[in-house]
Amino acid sequence: MELHTLPRYEEVLETLDTYQNLERVGVTPAALGGGSERMNKLVKRLGSPHANIPAIHIAGTKGKGSVSHMVAAALTAAGLKTGLYTSPHVDDLRERIQIHGRPINQQRFVEAAVTVLREASAMRDEGNGPSWFEIVTAIALVAFQNARVEAMVLETGMGGRLDATNLLDLRLVAAGITTISKDHEEVLGSSLTAIAAEKAAIIRQNVPVVTMGQEDGVRRVIETRARELSSPVFTVGKDVQVVFRKPSTQDKPGIGQRLDLETWRNVYPDIPVAMLGKHQAENAGLALGLTDLFLEYMDRESLDSLILKRAWRSLALPARLEVMANNPWHIVDGAHNPASAWAAAETVLENFSASERTLIFGVSKDKDYKSMLRILAPLFSHIVLTPFDSPRAAAPEEIDAYIRAEFPTVKTAVAIDAAHAMELADTYTPLDGLILSCGSLYLAGEVRALCRREKAKAK
Repeated sequence: MELHTLPRYEEVLETLDTYQNLERVGVTPAALGGGSERMNKLVKRLGSPHANIPAIHIAGTKGKGSVSHMVAAALTAAGLKTGLYTSPHVDDLRERIQIHGRPINQQRFVEAAVTVLREASAMRDEGNGPSWFEIVTAIALVAFQNARVEAMVLETGMGGRLDATNLLDLRLVAAGITTISKDHEEVLGSSLTAIAAEKAAIIRQNVPVVTMGQEDGVRRVIETRARELSSPVFTVGKDVQVVFRKPSTQDKPGIGQRLDLETWRNVYPDIPVAMLGKHQAENAGLALGLTDLFLEYMDRESLDSLILKRAWRSLALPARLEVMANNPWHIVDGAHNPASAWAAAETVLENFSASERTLIFGVSKDKDYKSMLRILAPLFSHIVLTPFDSPRAAAPEEIDAYIRAEFPTVKTAVAIDAAHAMELADTYTPLDGLILSCGSLYLAGEVRALCRREKAKAK
């Protein structure tokens, strides 16, 4: 691709693929070395496109994507032109960069990418080229500057301290920390307190932070960091109240739940949250706390409850306990660690009755699949194991051997790919049964595409 002309979107993607993509090959501490310094150098060469945009920064192990989308939807509903940056994507890279609740179009992406890739190429020539994720993050920042957004919501990719989103000159208004559990232990540390320290590093001097009710050791790490920086701490369950009104039922998939919410600024009765699961109720509380802090900073009144209802009523994220079909139910979820597997299992049990359940499971090599299956396997009569299109995919035969040894009453099958896995699951699952596909967002993306293709054929 020649950077002096405006290339096609596909050409930009090809150029991006020439840079190291740690999401596909796996992240190691060595791979992250110099990442923060390198990212700050890149954005400085770009003129710090983010420096004048008020921002909310969100870290955590699970739920940070949902919280980020909820905050962005609420700020957009409040009349602010809002940029949202999240990761990973499910279908198209542009899902990561959204303005006004929609992925940016190909032209906006290409325009920003040309600017960023010019500097990235120069840095690579100097011997310290940025990674794929750092470049995509910078593309988001340039796109937000070009669109003149008034608010920016950034989700960390991993950790916080060394993440590409943790920029030195970020105009941070509030930080959010979702539930912290074990994940990416080879990079972030093997203890919850070590992981918490990495994620709490997004807290800045005198900038308020909203967090979930955390495990005691995690809570102490967050509170200590905040106290050292004179940053006020707001906690869901204490400063933000969440009352679960009415659980969803299987005859109303996707409607989710209704909540009574209350912050230090306002009361929000009977707010619908389209996403399924009790964990999403807590996520809603965290998102609302961050929204109120941002509006307070902007000297704006709290959102009217009717506006918040419109913002969240139909807000649904791909592969977050997403209902793809019924007769039988087919739920797709990106759960890839024990904590998110637990949330998926709890939600399926609470919201869907089924005569039999089948699990389609594929996972990355670096994930704790044994702990995930100790949670999931007892709930399913059949488990179909499959790889997905990534060099990080674990061999299904290894997982199959583990299940056969530990859960001998569960029937297993090994598929060659996601399409084959769906065919097998359909043969095992009666019409009044349920299929859950989870273990990786890569797998979730492949299964979603297959489900939509089947739905299109049926029309």
